[in-house]
Formats: sequence, C-alpha cells, structure tokens
Amino acid sequence: MEEHPEGGWFKEIYRASTNCNNHKQVTRSLLTSIYFLLTNDNASKFHSIESDELWYYHSGEGFTVHCISPEGKYNTIKIGPNFEKGEVFQAVVPRGTIFGSTVEKKDAYALVSCAVAPGFDFADFKLYSRSELLARFPQHETIINRLT
Repeated sequence: MEEHPEGGWFKEIYRASTNCNNHKQVTRSLLTSIYFLLTNDNASKFHSIESDELWYYHSGEGFTVHCISPEGKYNTIKIGPNFEKGEVFQAVVPRGTIFGSTVEKKDAYALVSCAVAPGFDFADFKLYSRSELLARFPQHETIINRLT
C-alpha cells in the first residue's frame, strides 16, 4: 500500500477498461476500486471527489465518515461491524460531499474498500485547507480543525 494524500494508505485493485463520461462530460473509467487502510493516528483529511464513493467494511474497528454537504449540512456515517452502535457494512458518500474519516479507538485500524463510479482520477480530487473550509462553514469549526 502507498500513502494517500488525504491520509491513510491505499492500493488500487481495479480500474475498468470501459470508459464513460462523468457529470462534467469528462471521460473516466466506468469504475475503480481500492483497498483503503486508516489508523487512529492517521485520519483521512477533508476532501471531495467528482463521483459517488461506496465504502465497504472488511476488518478492524468501526470508523466514522464525517460529511459536509455542498449546502453546509454536517452528518456522520458509522461504518463497521457493530450494528448495535449504529454501524453499517457499506455506505455511499455522494459526489461533491466534503468528507474525511476517523478511527476513534486508540491503536486501532480499519480496512475498507472504496469503489468510485465514474472511476477515480486525481484530477477530480480536492484536498481542502482549514482556512478555506472555515470561511465557508464556520459552524463546523471543531471537526474542520481536526480534519485539516
């Protein structure tokens, strides 16, 4: 696995040979999929992409995906094996959502797969600065300070 610019580690495991156009009419692979590893001390920083991203839990602790909608609404998605704690095995982060992820348990990890359709391309990836997000969403200062 290699370090991801947003935090965590990843390995691309699939890139469709078939292409399609995304919502901006830019050609992308139909689908891509990665393994993604997060740890308690290496969170995924706030970023967005131009496609829907599906997350699939595999191993380790449950974790939280922190989301800010384009309109500024903050919500969380709990992904993991603990249904009694409100976790789910899979979830979708809609395109354009600003999101980052944390593993809360000390010395813990979470291993997931992320499928992106239309497929992921770093040209569609935006990593946000603290000042940029605080200017847009000052009401979410605590989580913005944590994930930038």
